[in-house]
Amino acid sequence: MLCLRHCFRAIRAGQLHLYPCGPILLCSFILYAFLTKASNDVYLNETALRLSYGGITNWAHFTTPADVRAECTDGIPLRIAYFTRHTGTLWDWIAVAAHLHVPWTRVNPGLFIEYGINASAAARVWRDVGHVMCHMADILIFSDTIPDARPLLQGGCQTPIVLQVTNRFDYGVLPSDLLDYVALLSDVAQRPHVWWVSNNPYEEEYMVRRGVKLPPAERRMMLRPVGTCLLPDAPRPSGGGSARALSAAEAATRVALILPPYSRHLENTYIMPWLLRHGLTAHVQVYRQHYGGPAVLARHRGVITVPYQTSVMKMYEGLAAGAVFVIPSPELFGALVRKLDMHRMSFCCRELLRDHPDDWPQFMDWYHPDFVSAHVLYDNLKDLKRFLTDHTWSSQLVSEKRRIGTAAMADSRERTLDGFGRLLRAVSQQVCAATSPEQLRARGAVFRAERSLPLFTATSSSSSSSAAAASDDGVSPVRTVLAAGAEGPGRGGGGGIGGGRA
Repeated sequence: MLCLRHCFRAIRAGQLHLYPCGPILLCSFILYAFLTKASNDVYLNETALRLSYGGITNWAHFTTPADVRAECTDGIPLRIAYFTRHTGTLWDWIAVAAHLHVPWTRVNPGLFIEYGINASAAARVWRDVGHVMCHMADILIFSDTIPDARPLLQGGCQTPIVLQVTNRFDYGVLPSDLLDYVALLSDVAQRPHVWWVSNNPYEEEYMVRRGVKLPPAERRMMLRPVGTCLLPDAPRPSGGGSARALSAAEAATRVALILPPYSRHLENTYIMPWLLRHGLTAHVQVYRQHYGGPAVLARHRGVITVPYQTSVMKMYEGLAAGAVFVIPSPELFGALVRKLDMHRMSFCCRELLRDHPDDWPQFMDWYHPDFVSAHVLYDNLKDLKRFLTDHTWSSQLVSEKRRIGTAAMADSRERTLDGFGRLLRAVSQQVCAATSPEQLRARGAVFRAERSLPLFTATSSSSSSSAAAASDDGVSPVRTVLAAGAEGPGRGGGGGIGGGRA
């Protein structure tokens, strides 16, 4: 075609007569007609299309995965749909995706799926929008609330799925539905296109305790949060309704205390009343639920916290930003959990300390060996009071802990980013191994409106268990444990803050 342009330009300019160009023009027109016919034969062969798609009868629910053969051949990253309700996990994924340069989109299941969706509701979602959810990307990641994946798991979606468990795999599932849900997850674990990622050490222990059969090691891993927070730069902290903003110097002299929104947390039931009773509030800056993020906490001389979960995004984000948490020592924490019921001290996982009385810190990132040395630990209220009032000593201790914490998070972040890179390469290879037209059509044809009933039913009977409430002997158990200090097995409590453990 370029030759034709040169010929026509030369003829118009009078530099070339038509006769020498005649054979060239004739051959060019013949070649153009041949290529056009070949192109039409390829793209407009309706007979071939009917043979390929003639077996499909339910077009309303039909869809097909994207043809990614070109991406696979050229090494172009595949598309990812990230399903999450939780802003913290979303921020974390944004950082991971940016590091790995992968194309992705976010879907908030909370906009159309109820918490702990049951089998019949999941079947309705699968029938109505399952084909959209299943094929909206080449890889699907469900984070934070794993029951949100139930419509696709139950319906038989063949797109590779990553279940990123961050807050118990059965969050929101009703007890009456739990056996069927566990049976579904156990079956899912055997499907080669479903991958499992936990973001803390406790998740796998919890799943095994609930009867879930985990997938083989090559399809599961633990990848902790990278600790990214995308809140806008916060103004200077003003505290819990204080009319005057604190200067940076003032913030550095005070210890932050975040009062959780629920009254059952120990910060509300005991620590704040204790501060008021002993006139220690001048050393503390009190915040409510919306405190401004980890950058605000990092300005302070420590952050008083009592863990209510085995891990929370606040810990990873705070350590990455340079915040230092002041928490009960493992001995004191264990004693508090054993002594206090849920009405006086909120903690998610009391069975962990019951079932693992000696090694429970291995499953709880607040006290895990990878992070515990970054925190300030206290064995009793005397230790905590010294930390609050001795500014010079505690400031030096916090400075050292801040260095340890940022280094620990840097190491953890590197492991997580490397792990996600390996995970997505493995899943992408799985996608690229099944990209023939026949395989794509077969995966698209699984959508049938009549496939709306639960596929898995548990046959075992439910077993009930109840935890005995702690008795109240008339003496404040919090005061008794905190004031006296806690004794670990074969050793006394009451060591200085940090001590050899920190």
